[in-house]
Amino acid sequence: MAAALAACTPTSREEEHDHRSEPPAGAMQESTVDGVAEKQKEVVDAEPAVTVCIYSVNEDGTGLKQNMDAIDGETLDAQLLLDKMAELGVVEDGIEVLSFADEDGVLTLDLSSLEEVSDELVLTAVSNTFIQNYEATELNLSVAGEAVSEAPLTFERNYKTMK
Repeated sequence: MAAALAACTPTSREEEHDHRSEPPAGAMQESTVDGVAEKQKEVVDAEPAVTVCIYSVNEDGTGLKQNMDAIDGETLDAQLLLDKMAELGVVEDGIEVLSFADEDGVLTLDLSSLEEVSDELVLTAVSNTFIQNYEATELNLSVAGEAVSEAPLTFERNYKTMK
């Protein structure tokens, strides 16, 4: 009988609050004091982030897959986008963006290095990632000042099955 009574004892407001999770970013949070609603305030993430789509080589090496992720900051940054690609294993760590330009949907990207520069899947992953995230039409890619291809790279729509 004592166990049944203990299970029905009321919990304090502090104990109840400890078991709740924080509301998601962008949600309105309302607090009450003695049953009266206090001011509503929007829950804001401490760190702003940009959602990006990263293309990577699929498990069997026959095409690409899309990965949704986020990079820190309020605006899209070419170096952070490249760093996220390295984090996901698309390109090797430590590549630096030597120069980047976006002129009317035509991107120009010069990288410090790219070990798999001759791998069609890796090049397509890089071009699709940059073209989609910057909403561009084509990419002029070079490594240490040397052009990767004669023609600009374009978005590969059949990325899922390339080989």
